[in-house]
Amino acid sequence: MAVIGKQTRKVDGLELITGQAKFTGDYRFPGMVYGAVKRAGVPAGRLTGVDAEAARAIQGVVDVLTAADIPGPNLIGVLPPFDQPLLAANEIRYAGESVALVIAETAEEARRAADAVSVSIEPYEPILTMDQALAPDARKIHETGNVTLSKKLIKGEIEPAFETADVIVEGTFETSFQEHAYLEPETVCAVPGRRFTLYASCQSPFHIRGHVAANLNAPASSVKVIQASTGGSFGGKDDVATEIGSLACIAAQRLNRPVMIAHERKESIIGSNLRHAARIRIKTGAMSDGKIVARQIHVLLDGGAYASESPFVTMKTLIHAAGPYRIENVAVESTSVYTNKTYCGAFRGFGVPQVTFASESQIDELAEKLGIDRLEIRRINGLRAGDPNATGQVYDQSVGLLETIEEIAKQPAGSEQTTDDRYVYGTGYASVAQGISNGAEGVDVTGASVQMSQDGSVLVGIGLTELGQGSRTVYALIAAEVLGVDVDSVSVRLVDTDAVHDSGPTVASRSTTVGGMAVHKAATEVRTSLVSMAALMFKTDQENIELRDGFAILKMDDSARIPIREVATAAYWTGFPVMNLAFSKAPDANFDDETHQGNVYIAYNYGTHRMDVRVDRRTGEVDVLNHFAAHDVGRVINPLGLEGQVEGASLMGFGLAHMERIRYADGIIQNANFADYAVPSIKDRIPTTTIAVEDPNPTGPFGAKGAGEPPVAAAAAVFANAIADAVGVRFTRLPITREDILDAVRGRDDG
Repeated sequence: MAVIGKQTRKVDGLELITGQAKFTGDYRFPGMVYGAVKRAGVPAGRLTGVDAEAARAIQGVVDVLTAADIPGPNLIGVLPPFDQPLLAANEIRYAGESVALVIAETAEEARRAADAVSVSIEPYEPILTMDQALAPDARKIHETGNVTLSKKLIKGEIEPAFETADVIVEGTFETSFQEHAYLEPETVCAVPGRRFTLYASCQSPFHIRGHVAANLNAPASSVKVIQASTGGSFGGKDDVATEIGSLACIAAQRLNRPVMIAHERKESIIGSNLRHAARIRIKTGAMSDGKIVARQIHVLLDGGAYASESPFVTMKTLIHAAGPYRIENVAVESTSVYTNKTYCGAFRGFGVPQVTFASESQIDELAEKLGIDRLEIRRINGLRAGDPNATGQVYDQSVGLLETIEEIAKQPAGSEQTTDDRYVYGTGYASVAQGISNGAEGVDVTGASVQMSQDGSVLVGIGLTELGQGSRTVYALIAAEVLGVDVDSVSVRLVDTDAVHDSGPTVASRSTTVGGMAVHKAATEVRTSLVSMAALMFKTDQENIELRDGFAILKMDDSARIPIREVATAAYWTGFPVMNLAFSKAPDANFDDETHQGNVYIAYNYGTHRMDVRVDRRTGEVDVLNHFAAHDVGRVINPLGLEGQVEGASLMGFGLAHMERIRYADGIIQNANFADYAVPSIKDRIPTTTIAVEDPNPTGPFGAKGAGEPPVAAAAAVFANAIADAVGVRFTRLPITREDILDAVRGRDDG
C-alpha cells in the first residue's frame, strides 16, 4: 500500500489548529438576529398559559414564538410516530422542555427576554424512576404508556442449562446518565431566501432537512442544510440540532432575516439528550472448567421524556448484553422506559458501555469463584471464527477477539509498586464486541462521489459527517490509494445536502466500513477510466498500467510514465468519465423478531483492555499507571487516526466509570455546568497504548472496520475491574468516584 496504513495527519488539522475552520457560530449575515428558548423549569405538568408581554417590552426583542406559531406538525423524533414537540403545546414532560422562542437583535437580549417570559404550568407529580414508570397505576407520560420498547433475545434452553452449571453468579449493576460534553455547544444559523439555507453543527444533515421542511410545512427541496465545522458530537447533535434548526428556520421565515440559535453550556446539558442510565440484572452459569453454559440478563434503560434513539439503544443492549462469548443458552430482555427527566438518545457506544460493565464485572467474579485466571476465562469462552454469537450469527473471518487477548497477555508488567501501605495496586481486564453498521437499527446505505479534475486533484463528496473523528482523512486515504495520488491532492467536502447523497446518520461506527466502501467503489470506477485512457496513450493493454505516485506507469518499464493530470485531461476530452457516484449497502439485518436469532451486523469490532491502577487509601485518588487497548480493526487505514479514536474513546469510558454523573433533585439537573459536572480534561488523560489487530473484514475497504465506539465500553469495564482488584471490593454502580472508593476502603479496613 502506498498510503493506507501510513501515519497521516488529519487533512483538516491545519485549518482547525490555526482557526481557519469556520464553525456555525463564526457565521455572520446582514440583519442577523438571535434566538433563545424559554424552558419549562418543572419536570411534569400541564401547560396552561404563556405570557410574553414582559419579554416583548425588552429592548431589542423582535418576536416571540409559541407552539401556535409552528406552521407544521410541531413534532420531531427519530422514528415515527414522532413524540417530541419543538415547543410544548400542552404537556410538560421534563424541566428542559422548550416552551417559547424569543428572537432579539443580540444573543444577550434574547436570553434576558426568554427569562422574562412567564409560563403557567399546572404541575403533576413527576415520575422520576424506572420503577415508578413501570408501576401498574403509574400516570402515562405518553398516550402509549411508559414503555418505549421492550424486546427479548432467546437462544437455547436457559433453565435446563442453569441446572447443569457447577457455579452460578448473579448480581445487579447500575450506570448513571452521562453528558456528551463536546467543546462546541449546539449551534445553528438559518438564512432565508428563495430556499432556506441552514448552517448547522450537526450529525445528520438529511435528518434535519426532513424535519425542518415538515415543520415549515414546505417540501424538502426548499431547505438546504450545510454542515459547518463541528466541534464534537458523540451522538448528541442529532435530536437537538433538529429542534433548534427547525425553530431557527421558522423564525427566519417569519422575519425574513437570518436567525442564529447558539446554546450556552447549561442549555446544552438540560435541553439535549444524555446517555441512558441503566439497571442490569445478570446471572451467569458455568462449569468447573470455566466454560459458560448460560446467561440470563434483564436490562432497564431510563430514556427520559421522549423516545429519541431509545428503541435503537434497547436493541443494541439486547444484542450485546451477553458479551463476546460462545454461550449456547442466552436469555436477554431489554426495556426502555419514559420518565420525567431529560430525554436520552444516541451516545458513543449506544448502550454497549452499560451492558459491558455488567458483563465484564461478572466475568471477573466468575473467574474468582472458579479460581481461574481472568484472561484465561476470557480465552476459554471467547468467540472464534465459525462460532455462533448471541444472535446465532456466524462470521468466517474477522473475529480477532482471541488475538486481542493474546496481545494483552504479551504486554509488560505494570510499574514497580512501592512498599508504602498508603497505596494499593490493581490490574483489570475487559473484553468487548461491538456491532459495526446500522444492523438491527435499520437500513444501511451510503453514497459517495469521487471526481478527478484535469489538474489531477480529487474531490470526494459523501453524506456522512466529520465530527472530529477523522473520517475525512480516512476517505482521502482510500481515494488516494485507489487512484495512485498523494493524499494532499484529495479534498473531502463537508456535507451540503444539495451536493451529496443522503447517506443516513453518522453513527454505529459505520463511517469507515460502509462509507469507506462507497468511496472505494466510486474511486475504482474513476481509476478504470484513467487506466483505459493511459492504455490508449501508451498503446498497450490495460493490465500493463498501474497508477502510482501521481503517474500512470507502464509496469514493464518504470521509467515510462505519464502524469495523472495529463491522463485526466485526455480522459476528459476523450469522453472517459472521471467522476462517479457509487453506493455501499450493508446487507439488511435478517432475524426473528421474537427471539432475535439471525444475522444482524456486517461485522464486529472485538477488543481487550488491561488497566493497572494505584489507589491512595487515604484519599481515594486513582492513578492509572498503564492502559493497553487491543482492538481488531480489520485493517488500519490511518494509525494516527486509530490512536486518536482509541485514546479519546477510552478517556470517555474512564469518565463514565470514574467521574461523570448527572445529579438530579426533584427532576431538576443540579450540575448543568463544567464546574460541578466532572468531565475528564487534558490533565486526566490516561496513558493509553493502542494495539491494532488486523483480521481483515471482507465488507470494509481494504479489510477495515470501525473503531470509534468499542473502546468506550472496554475502558469503563476495565477501570471497574482494576479498582475491584486493588481495593478488594466489587463496585456495582458507575461512576466509581473517589468518595466511593474511600468509603469502600474504610469499610473494609473497619471489617
